[in-house]
Amino acid sequence: MIGPKALLYATIFGNVTTIFQQMYTNTNRYHEMLNNVRDFLKLYQVPKGLSERVMDYIVSTWAMSKGIDTERVLSFCPKDMRADICVHLNRQVFNEHPAFRLASDGCLRSLAVEFQTIHCAPGDLIFHAGESVDTLCFVVSGSLEVIQDDEVTAILGKGDVFGDVFWKETTLAHSCANVRALTYCDLHIIKREALLKVLEFYTAFANSFSRNLILTCNLRKRPARWLTDERARYWSLRSLHGSSFPRVFSPAHV
Repeated sequence: MIGPKALLYATIFGNVTTIFQQMYTNTNRYHEMLNNVRDFLKLYQVPKGLSERVMDYIVSTWAMSKGIDTERVLSFCPKDMRADICVHLNRQVFNEHPAFRLASDGCLRSLAVEFQTIHCAPGDLIFHAGESVDTLCFVVSGSLEVIQDDEVTAILGKGDVFGDVFWKETTLAHSCANVRALTYCDLHIIKREALLKVLEFYTAFANSFSRNLILTCNLRKRPARWLTDERARYWSLRSLHGSSFPRVFSPAHV
C-alpha cells in the first residue's frame, strides 16, 4: 500500500520533471530560432552591422518575453476575456495620462484591444524624417532621441508621448525628424485609423481626449529649440552611459 508521503514525493517529482521538460523545450526553441536567424543573415549576406542589430534585438526580445507570443495567447481567448487582458496590459498608459481618465469602461476596452506593444533596441528608428506619421506612441520604458538636421532636439523617456494630433487634422503628417531609440524601449502604440474609429464612436470621450492629451513631441511641427529640461535629461543619460552615449547636438545648446 502506497503511503501519503510516497504520493507526495511522487507528485513533487512529477511536477519538477514537468518544469525541467518545459525548460528544455523552451531552450531548444530559443536555439533553433537563433540558428534560423543566423542562417537567414548568412544566406542573404546581410551587412555585419545590421546582422548584429538583428541578433541583439532577437536576444533581448526573447529575454523579455521568454518566447511567449502574446497575440497567439490572446487569439485563444473569447472577445470579452481578450478585452480584459488588453486593458490590464495597457493599464500603465491609461493611469499615467489624464486624457484617459474620463473614458468609460467600454471605451477603455475598445481602445485597449487596438493598442500594440513594441520592443525597440538601441539604434532602432521608430520614425524616419519625411515618412507618414500614422501612429501615436506612448513611452513605457527606455529613452529615445529626436534628431533633426543631424542635431538632437529632444530626449524622450517614460511617460512621454510622440506622433501627431491626427484627431485634430484632416491630412496625414510627414515626420519632420528622426526618432531613434537610445536604450532598450517599450512603446505602447495605436494606429491612426484605430484611434479615430474609437473617437468617432465615443464622442464624449473624444472631446476630453482632444483637450487633455498633450504630445511631448509633435512630429508634424518643427521643434523651436532644445529645452532646458531636455538638456538636463540628456546629460543625465550621458553620465549614466559614459562616453559611448552619442553627442550629436551643437555645443552652443549646452
